[in-house]
Amino acid sequence: MHILEQLGLALGLASLAGLNLYLTVLITGLAIRFDWVHLADRYQHLDVLGHPGVLAVAAVLFLLEFFADKVPWVDSLWDSVHTIIRPIGGTLLAIQALGDMPPYIQVAAALMAGGAALTTHGAKAGTRLLINHSPEPVTNITMSLAEDAAVVGGMTLIILKPVIALAVFSALLVILWMIFPRLWRIIRTTLWLAWHKLRMPGRRYPLGSPETLAREMNDELRDLLKVKAGIDDLDVKWTIPCLSAKCKGIKGGLSPNLRGLLIGTSRGDSLLFVANRMLRDRLFQLPLAGATVDVESKFLSENLVVESHGMRAVFRFPRGQGDLAETIALRVREMTGRSAELAPMTDLGSESAYLGRSEEIAPEPRNDGILPIPAIG
Repeated sequence: MHILEQLGLALGLASLAGLNLYLTVLITGLAIRFDWVHLADRYQHLDVLGHPGVLAVAAVLFLLEFFADKVPWVDSLWDSVHTIIRPIGGTLLAIQALGDMPPYIQVAAALMAGGAALTTHGAKAGTRLLINHSPEPVTNITMSLAEDAAVVGGMTLIILKPVIALAVFSALLVILWMIFPRLWRIIRTTLWLAWHKLRMPGRRYPLGSPETLAREMNDELRDLLKVKAGIDDLDVKWTIPCLSAKCKGIKGGLSPNLRGLLIGTSRGDSLLFVANRMLRDRLFQLPLAGATVDVESKFLSENLVVESHGMRAVFRFPRGQGDLAETIALRVREMTGRSAELAPMTDLGSESAYLGRSEEIAPEPRNDGILPIPAIG
């Protein structure tokens, strides 16, 4: 039972450190300093957390994080800095909680504790990036307070019922590992879009003249189109790298944040999207019968929105590629036989801080890393 209690304490401290390292240290140190909890002999190594110097440093850093954690994008910058700090801190806390153990147990425990802290940190960072798509402070403040409350509640559970804490945190980590691939796609996609927004932060103006859409093929893509859709090479008119967003009503289930190719063909009945999902190339067909096509400017991206009966598909392009998105919308409207006039543009992003876009900025190369060409995956 003593071993289970120590493991519960170590795993709990490491997991909570991934959410808020400084609050975890501060609560543990205060509990020890003011005798809110009496340390058994096997926990005496944690007594160092009650030292006034440790408490002072933890309190100052927690105050900094308390305010930084509630400002959109500042919280994500703070998380990026702590990608190394939190796992290391969680590992050190877990080692202190285990006390005197054989070296091989300490090494194994350190690896597990570092993984636990990195997992919870990744979950927090990914969630914050998703929230920051809407740049208003209410959700950030709410999430930050909820995370602080979770740390306080988790510490209470660890102190009172360490064995139950072991089961709770183990289950939580398993769940996070199951959803972590999706979280990783969110983190990767958002960072990529944010980088492009910093490079090209201007507003989008009406399309002056359509751009030339790229058409790049390889044997792998040709075979996939031939086998899955019965489309020959000559039927393909353009292939444009982009990212999928939230979609519904698409056969096969198109997940968000997938990198792939949006493909237009000489057939006007459907639009194609090719992406690598679950370690294999997948082809998704979007029926265009009765479809409407629009372009929306969001905070981080230009979104191409295709809607028809029971189907909605959204594809994302970086800020600064509004002309490309408008050209694709124009070509898709031509495929459906609708008017070639551009639909009224909407700008839903918070772009009031930007006064315009320099006329000298040249269009950015379209094959810029969203999807390596010629490889599909």
